[in-house]
Amino acid sequence: MIIKKSGEKEPFSDEKVLASMRRIGLPEELQPVVLKHIKERLHQNTQSSEVFSHILEFLEKNHKPSSLRFNLKRAIFDLGPTGFPFERYVARIFESQGYKVTVDTILQGDCVSHEVDVILEKDGKKEFVEAKFHNQQGVKTDVHVLLYTYARFLDLKEKHKFDGVWVVTNTKVTSESREYALCKGVKTLGWNFPTKGGLQDFVENPSMYPVTVLTELTMEEKKKLLEEDIILCSDLLKASDFVLKEKLLLNPHRVEEAKESARMITTTHHPVVEKRNEQHSPLV
Repeated sequence: MIIKKSGEKEPFSDEKVLASMRRIGLPEELQPVVLKHIKERLHQNTQSSEVFSHILEFLEKNHKPSSLRFNLKRAIFDLGPTGFPFERYVARIFESQGYKVTVDTILQGDCVSHEVDVILEKDGKKEFVEAKFHNQQGVKTDVHVLLYTYARFLDLKEKHKFDGVWVVTNTKVTSESREYALCKGVKTLGWNFPTKGGLQDFVENPSMYPVTVLTELTMEEKKKLLEEDIILCSDLLKASDFVLKEKLLLNPHRVEEAKESARMITTTHHPVVEKRNEQHSPLV
């Protein structure tokens, strides 16, 4: 039995691991090998974090591009702890879909003022996003987030001519949240919702990998990059040596190693993700 982050227990599943390996594009010949590597290290009531560590250990030694993709969900959590880097990251996702974005704005509603995370404009429509960041795995976004976001929308709608509202979260959303979102027309993007075109599908696009996925950098170095608005791996590759090494005082050797991984992420052919992205509609 495996103990999940939520405390729930479930049987270890060969197929769940193999499906995950297929998703990140691990070569087929390595998939049974990683499964054997994990099963040799299992014990009764193994924590899911232990399984994660065993997989990551194998991938880092045997297929670096897959290890970076596998570490993606944790990298999204590492955008914290405040949530503001996540807001900017969400804004970049929408920018990549052709939206004009404005981040972190205070707007006066009919009744009270509201701090709006991201304002979106596209095709003559104006919407806003509530970017709900959780810094702990195993937590789900519950219906209360949808309730207060919709209430904000109603208070701001007329005064600011908003056509719609979004909730974007780095975690899974509860079934009650999904029901409310569908009922009220709150566009919701979570790790497991919608089934096709959820947050995971968008961030797995190589151009959307955050710098927090790069294991060569320390957490302090990643924090400096985020503060400098260097959010994506592609941003790191574009940043000047002056900014990275003179202004931010990052370790030159680690910077070069991180850039090598960033190039690997952004240029490596990943047929699994590419095929899936072709099948999913962009954000609408």
